[in-house]
Amino acid sequence: MEELVTRVRPHVPALLERDGNETVSRVQLREILRHEGLKGGRNDRLGLVLQQLRTEAINATTRSSR
Repeated sequence: MEELVTRVRPHVPALLERDGNETVSRVQLREILRHEGLKGGRNDRLGLVLQQLRTEAINATTRSSR
């Protein structure tokens, strides 16, 4: 799962900016996986990847507002 998070992470900011989201959605994550040809898109793994990416986004927001 960590490898998948690492491979997806660089693509997240552009999609968030494009779509106006604060955190990445499951649809956006699937879009990244398809676009990059990445495997591992099972629902149970997607939930874990989303959780990790969202936690990172919350932590980054908290740090930047200090």
